[in-house]
Amino acid sequence: MNEHLAFFIREFAALEESQPDPGRYYQPRPFRNASVRFRANTSHNCARAKAIFSTSACPLHNITARAELVEKIGLNPFLYPAHLLPGCDLLSDSGTTTMTAEQWAQLLLGDEAYGSNEGYFELNEQIGTTFGPEWQQDPNETEQTIFIFHQGRAAEHALFSLLNRRLADAQTTPLRLAIKDLTDPTGVYRRMEQELHRLAQKRPNNPEPRYFIPSNGHFDTTEANIEENNILPLNLNCSEHRADDETFPFRGNINIAELTELLTTIPERIPLVYLTVTNNTGGGQPVAMANIKAVRELTAAKGIPFFLDACRFAENAWFIQQREPGYERKTVSEIVREIFQYVDGFHISLKKDGLVNIGGALLIRKNGLFPVRYPGFLENLTDYQILTEGHPTYGGLAGRDLKAIAEGLRTVVNPEYLAYRTAQVRRFGDRLTRYGIPIIRPPGGHAVYINVDRFFADTKTADPDYKGVALVALILVAGHRLCELGVYAFNLENIPPPRNNFVRAAIPRLTYEDQDLSATAEAIRVLYENRDRIPAAEVVFGTNLSLRHFKSRFRFKY
Repeated sequence: MNEHLAFFIREFAALEESQPDPGRYYQPRPFRNASVRFRANTSHNCARAKAIFSTSACPLHNITARAELVEKIGLNPFLYPAHLLPGCDLLSDSGTTTMTAEQWAQLLLGDEAYGSNEGYFELNEQIGTTFGPEWQQDPNETEQTIFIFHQGRAAEHALFSLLNRRLADAQTTPLRLAIKDLTDPTGVYRRMEQELHRLAQKRPNNPEPRYFIPSNGHFDTTEANIEENNILPLNLNCSEHRADDETFPFRGNINIAELTELLTTIPERIPLVYLTVTNNTGGGQPVAMANIKAVRELTAAKGIPFFLDACRFAENAWFIQQREPGYERKTVSEIVREIFQYVDGFHISLKKDGLVNIGGALLIRKNGLFPVRYPGFLENLTDYQILTEGHPTYGGLAGRDLKAIAEGLRTVVNPEYLAYRTAQVRRFGDRLTRYGIPIIRPPGGHAVYINVDRFFADTKTADPDYKGVALVALILVAGHRLCELGVYAFNLENIPPPRNNFVRAAIPRLTYEDQDLSATAEAIRVLYENRDRIPAAEVVFGTNLSLRHFKSRFRFKY
């Protein structure tokens, strides 16, 4: 074993032997634990784990064995067995929520009829209550406007694959030629050329894109679904985010100047405009209501549909209430309904702010711009859904799941829940900041993002060293699982800072307590204080794969 890895094993072992500092709390949690499960539960067998994974001891309890297993899985956190993690699993907040007792009760009440089960009607009604009555499916209408899927990326795939079929009928030149001679006052076309070049390297066998979809920040699967359908995803981070302005409360905003330029010069190349709330790729940062309104005005003037990636809509609404003047007296529910009155459609992974472990949806406003621009699309979506997911009244989900989603949508706008949720993320981020660890500030609502470029700023580090990957692997050795969302995940090699080069610690809802997150922070502190000893990560498989961070294998390079 290399001396650097052995050093960190010793440091992590010393952490485990340390006595905890007592925390000081002044308000109780707004919930109590109704069910717990020990990691070393009655079904866990150390000897079996050791034999299955061919390690020197059980990885759940032994750091050296865990390091062996991390190297066996190629340093890829997606491949690490979750049941052998002794600490926090912060890989994702998607589908990892601890559901409430009310949601578990709804699971027991599930109606498993094949078509038009009771849960569908309850969910349809709750959609109207949460997002606004205009989003509720009219049972007297023959056209479907609510499309249920087993998770959010399936909804994305449906939307963009059908959109690509529709756009393929138009005879247009490649996007590269369309922008070649345009003036570029904001620099957005220079970045578009860079993105086109990067996409050509990632997907050399795909036709050249002829259209693009601007956003404040497409997340990884959204970006991949768009790219797979020969459309360019283009992220327009606001200037405050690019400048790393920690005083700006809405760093998730889209860049209005750049969007205006695009809509003014080549609107015919934009099939729709997207906003992600909150902006996951951009550090989990919220979007201001003023920004949402501005996008609505710009897109409406050009007749271009405006959609949301609404995965964390309630967290975004909470930040609007807390930070945006004029909204402090409005309820979160009122703010949510205002947000959704400005858009023509949205997709949502209900595994985030639906507070469930499975489920997604695509909703399209019947009288909005999308059906006008793409007539017959709603019928195409219904056919797609039936072919791939099932009848529109269940969409690939069990009836009990639909009931749990409805209950989750009721819970997620509860101010007690949101106050606790966002404060826990903030406390975790504040602890890292006290240790000098560079994170995106202010912290967002679902995760803390370590700025990898700043983390390694005083070390000899180049993009091909994939230090974000190495950092995640060593945190995994310590017993906690995070995710690299930066140079490797988003193919950012040779794109200079400022850029979204992060390691994300996504905090599952209602799952961990501050003691758990504090232990994670201590492991990150050890790594930061010894960052010059963190080795590079070398790719041994998967460099040229799509969505490569899910599948690649690495090894430490000493």
